[in-house]
Formats: sequence, C-alpha cells, structure tokens
Amino acid sequence: MLCVMPSEPLSSHAQAHSTHAPRSTVARDLVCVLAVTLIAGAIFARFDFSEFTYRWTRSVERFQLDELPATLFVLALGFAWFAWRRYREAQCEVRRRRTLEEEAEHLLAENRRLANQAISAQETERRHLARELHDELGQYLNAMSLDAARIRDLSAEREAEIHRLSLALMQNATHVYREIGGMIRKLRPIGLDEFGLPTALEHCIEGWRERLPQAAFSLTVEGDFDHLSDALNITLYRLVQEGLTNVSKFARDARVEIYLVRASSAGEIVVTMADDGPGIDLDIPRKGLGLIGMRERVEALGGEFHIASRPGEGFLFCARVPVHAGLPLPSEPNGASAAPVKSAK
Repeated sequence: MLCVMPSEPLSSHAQAHSTHAPRSTVARDLVCVLAVTLIAGAIFARFDFSEFTYRWTRSVERFQLDELPATLFVLALGFAWFAWRRYREAQCEVRRRRTLEEEAEHLLAENRRLANQAISAQETERRHLARELHDELGQYLNAMSLDAARIRDLSAEREAEIHRLSLALMQNATHVYREIGGMIRKLRPIGLDEFGLPTALEHCIEGWRERLPQAAFSLTVEGDFDHLSDALNITLYRLVQEGLTNVSKFARDARVEIYLVRASSAGEIVVTMADDGPGIDLDIPRKGLGLIGMRERVEALGGEFHIASRPGEGFLFCARVPVHAGLPLPSEPNGASAAPVKSAK
C-alpha cells in the first residue's frame, strides 16, 4: 500500500546496519588481500618462482628482463598512489554532496515553514472575511428585507408599482443573502470551529449528496479529533473538499469512500479518499492546480501525500500528517506556530 510505513524499530535497525556496513566491507576486503598474498607467497616458495624467473630471463639478458620485477613493483606503487588519490577525491566529493544535501534539507525545511505560514495567514484572512460578511452585510441585508416587507404591506392596496418594486427588492435581498452565505461557507467551513472536524466533514459530504444524487458517499471516522491545531483541521477539511470537487468534475456517478483515522501509536492522522470512477493517467501532465495544492498543504505540515490512479480503475489519494502539526513549539514565544519538518522522501 502507498501509505504503509515501516515501524520505528525496523528503521533504526536498517540505519544501524547501513552505518556498520562500510566498516565490515573494508575489514573483509583487507582480509581477502592478506589471504591472497599469503597464498601467492606459499605457491612461489613451493615452485621456486625466483629461480625459474632467473633461468627464463638469463638467455635474454640483453633486454634487461631481470629488472622487470623491480619495474613492476614501482608500477604497483604508482597504482597504489593513483588509487589513494582517487580515494581522497571521492571523500571530498562525498563531503561536498553531504554539505549540499544538508543545505537542501535546510532550504526545504524553510520552504515548508514559509508555506505553512502562508496557509495559516490565508486561513486567518478567510476567517476574518467570513465574519465580516456575516456580521456586517448580513445585518444590513436583513434590515433591507424588513424595510421592503414594510413597504410591501403599506402599498399592497394603494400603490401597485411600489408593491411590485418592494417584492423585487425582497427577492434581490434574499438572493444576495444566499450568495453571501455560499461565499462564507467557501471561506470558512460551517461547524468546523463549533462542532469539530468530523461534523464539518459530514455536513460537507451531505451537501455533495444533494448536488450529486447519482453518486454514493461514505465517511468513516476512527479516533479522537479534539485538540488539533487550526492549521491541521483546515488542511484535512480542504483535502476532502478538493477531493469531492474532483469527484463532481470527473466521477459524478461513482462510489466514494472517505476514511479519516487517527493512529495513536504512530502519532499521525491518515485521510484516504477512493472512488471507482474513470480514473486518470498520472503520466500525462495536468493543467489544474488542485492536486498540487493538496500536496503543498500536506507537506507544509510535515506530512506525506500520495496518489494512485489508472484509466478505468478509479482514483485514490492518501495523506499522512503528524497529529501535532501546526501546534506551537514549546520554545516559541507568543504562541507562534511552526510545522515539524520531516526528511524529504
């Protein structure tokens, strides 16, 4: 499965194994070199290799072949020096790459922190705008509707044109009120602050059930979702919201299954959405920014985001986010929040 991760003891064992592997390889190679040298020495002593070489080269003394062993010895020393030089260069290259990797990890962590701050600022602005729309425009629209109703009642029998205009004014006020309500729901999910994430998701899915009667939606929630950060709540909600939007575009009559699980042992929350719609070819670049935005939201909180799909085989996405993502760190003053950083996969 895409979202299955190895347990902590297994990863620590693999890390320890990778740390000791180079040392054991060096020791084994050194033992092999010494063993081959001893075996070669024993064979040369058994067959009097030096005497044989002397007898073989004595007839061609004019070519100075008896100096060949010393020349080969110098050549061996030269190759040893050459290998040592390449080894030092390889060490320098490894150190340089490690430095670059550390810099890349630092930049990635900084990018995730900035992305998390940008998302938090965006959601804060959306919340403020939603409240302003509700509190300020809402009351004026209600006042306009009440005044129009009063004009309607007073002009019902005396002024037909004024009566008609008052009815039109009431209809326009009702329409604008509904539009503002829709904008508020898009800016800030209904019930998320008051009733929590599961209730807000159920309300969101219920709205899609009315819009897409041909589709079948199911929501499964496991675990406790209280005391989560606002950034984590809104990220999980936006993931499901964007997934349902994609269903409305590409799989209007599909069966959609949504799972929201808090794994206490792993300290993370997993949200998965799968449908049996037409699917997509992931090798073909897409113009939309929905999946990119979903991935950025998850990775900004130090999580992982995976998708799987094939033409005719439906679509699935899975996101894993740490439970404490978005909560302020103990060392941070004034409750400033920062997302935990994970190594790039």
